[in-house]
Amino acid sequence: MTTRYVSDTIVREKKVSFFLDILSLTKPRLSALVIFTSALGLFLAPGQVSLFTTLVSIAATSGLVAGACVINCWMERDIDRLMERTKNRPLPTGRIQPKLALILGLFLILSCLSVLFVMVNPLTGTLGLIATLTYVFLYTPMKKISSWALFAGAIPGAIPPLMGWTTVTNSIGSLGIILFGILFVWQLPHFLSISMYHSKDYNNADFKIFPTQIGISKTIHKITIYTFILMVISLAPFYIGAANKIYRDFILLFGGSFFVFSLLGYRKQASTDDLMGWARKYFYASLIYLPVVFLGMIFFK
Repeated sequence: MTTRYVSDTIVREKKVSFFLDILSLTKPRLSALVIFTSALGLFLAPGQVSLFTTLVSIAATSGLVAGACVINCWMERDIDRLMERTKNRPLPTGRIQPKLALILGLFLILSCLSVLFVMVNPLTGTLGLIATLTYVFLYTPMKKISSWALFAGAIPGAIPPLMGWTTVTNSIGSLGIILFGILFVWQLPHFLSISMYHSKDYNNADFKIFPTQIGISKTIHKITIYTFILMVISLAPFYIGAANKIYRDFILLFGGSFFVFSLLGYRKQASTDDLMGWARKYFYASLIYLPVVFLGMIFFK
């Protein structure tokens, strides 16, 4: 009885571990962001669409991103062994076989693209295809070639809210473009802050990042500039009539405070520990900024 119980427990633990490893390949935190931003595009778009189509669009978009993430993990499985933060992922450790990851990634991409083209509309499917190709064939290999991969990676990351918009409208409107722009610009300082305190890891993998290519001072300058641009583009919904004056004042206060916080990086350069602490705080602040602005857009339409 005891032996059988222990054996069954081990089997269950292995199944749970395998499931969690498969899930980790899809980068669920990124999928959560996709669900949120896709839903935002759907909610803010003029017109109506059935609940079924809404759920299908969000699920297929999230599945598409998950598939692209799995392929990214498959392509970088040898590189991940070189970085402290990724060396324990399922593929570098051998817990998941590369062939299985490749099949899973391709299945998710092809099936979700088919769903978007057939069950939603061709425009949304085309945007999903562009996002996938850009992420897999441009951003992923470009990381070892140029620090400008940052901008290539921001393109697929900014497309999901636009896909939510086109699900309803089957067209690309001005607010849809603004949603894309906000998410595109937001990613720039967000990832620059990450690259500052993970620079050693990225160097081990020979990834080209701005802190090592142009220096810390210029990277801080870029973060400040992009934060200011983010505040400006966050005001755009008001100027096209998609948000009210309360939203404008809210962005001026909230976005302005975030911009002021970005300026603190200039004061932290004298101490490496203080600077890395600021970079981490900026990263977490950026995670707060995005949903707050998007929720403000919803409440102050």
